[in-house]
Amino acid sequence: PLPFTAEPKIDGLSCSLRYESGMLVRAATRGDGEIGEDVTPNARTIADIPRRLRSKDVPAIVEVRGEVYMSKADFLALNKRQEQESKPLFANPRNSAAGSLRMLDPAITAARPLRFFAYAWGEISELPADTQWKVLERFRTWGLPVNPLTRVCNRIDDMLDAYRAIEQKRSTLGYDIDGVVYKVDRLD
Repeated sequence: PLPFTAEPKIDGLSCSLRYESGMLVRAATRGDGEIGEDVTPNARTIADIPRRLRSKDVPAIVEVRGEVYMSKADFLALNKRQEQESKPLFANPRNSAAGSLRMLDPAITAARPLRFFAYAWGEISELPADTQWKVLERFRTWGLPVNPLTRVCNRIDDMLDAYRAIEQKRSTLGYDIDGVVYKVDRLD
């Protein structure tokens, strides 16, 4: 058997968080795929992003990859405030999240209701587990939010069931998604 994980693909802005000795030292966007923007001061204003990982078993270096997004309710409230202040409205939650994370003034970012889901890793000094699922579980213990709809699928039918379940919930989720991402669970 070759298990897979299935998770909703959040419609937001990719962000990489670098932790050294458990402390957040840098946050960056994906940019053009090779060079991203340093958004560390802004990422530190997002409540979902811990400044310090809360476990003693955190590797010396861990780069957590995830998605910064804005919930639908928060987006509507933000646009309502914009309207009341006679400011331009934002087009959609994804664009408002991306623009908010990339602001030059972290105080503006702090005033925007941004959220974060961790889903992968980049550079890591020591993998804490041997499967995608177990690494995500470890992320949770470190204080990083992981999408609760992520699950392990042991058969193709499970993968299709995961897709259908997420598809059924899609219109009622508090955030936008682009579909479902499947990953081979075993890291070897």
